[in-house]
Amino acid sequence: MTQEIKRVIVPLDAASETGTAIDTAAHLAARWRVPLHGVFIEDEELISLAGLPFARQVTLGAGLEPLTKDHVEDHFRAFAERARRELAAAADRHDVKWSFEIVRSPLARDTLGGEHDFVVAGAASRPIGDHFRIASRWQSWMAIVARPFLLAKREWETGGSVLTLLRRRDPKSARALDIAAQIAGFRSGNLTVAGAPDLAGSDDFTAWVSEFLEGRSLRLQTEPVATEPAALRQRITELDCRLLVLEASEQDAQPDELRQLVEQLACDVLIIR
Repeated sequence: MTQEIKRVIVPLDAASETGTAIDTAAHLAARWRVPLHGVFIEDEELISLAGLPFARQVTLGAGLEPLTKDHVEDHFRAFAERARRELAAAADRHDVKWSFEIVRSPLARDTLGGEHDFVVAGAASRPIGDHFRIASRWQSWMAIVARPFLLAKREWETGGSVLTLLRRRDPKSARALDIAAQIAGFRSGNLTVAGAPDLAGSDDFTAWVSEFLEGRSLRLQTEPVATEPAALRQRITELDCRLLVLEASEQDAQPDELRQLVEQLACDVLIIR
């Protein structure tokens, strides 16, 4: 089984760090030999705020001044143009086709990916001054994406392995394992598959994983998953984990736990729904 990816999508906005996400997406698009597509998202709430008579902004050298809709839209156009140039340059470096569009939030559920799309987003926002950052929008984007969603934190050239956490043995788990194996094959070839206690404790878990990945050039190991967050973080460090692959579902009722885990990790995180 090979999960078919037909396009890599990068959501972009005025607040997010874009370089790592664009570079990671371009590398993956080149490996899969598929187009790269950028989606710049304008913040409708900020545009609406700028239309209010009491809205103000503080800028260096000018101090306090009115915040107007035209001013905000001019800034969005400038940020979008910079993102478009960065996307085009990355696509040219990796010899992949690319496209770009501008949309306005709130996003429709199909804006960031169709059935065979793969989404790569930046996990961090740009700093404001020396110490302040606003919250990244990756969690709100992920909430409307039913496709593989990768949060890029590390440069592609950095080494490390891929760790996949499986909760069950079904077609969705097989999809997560398949994509994890593909990305591991693009990089070091080191793949660790950690199963939930009931799954990893079954007699045929290792045999199922090995049979599923038969014929791929991977250095594979299987093990029980570390259930405590501290133990999981320690295992990620021991494995020099470059990418952590997690299963998630629409029924998961622990978005805060997922957010906290993602924010605490230094590795990339791929969420498979």
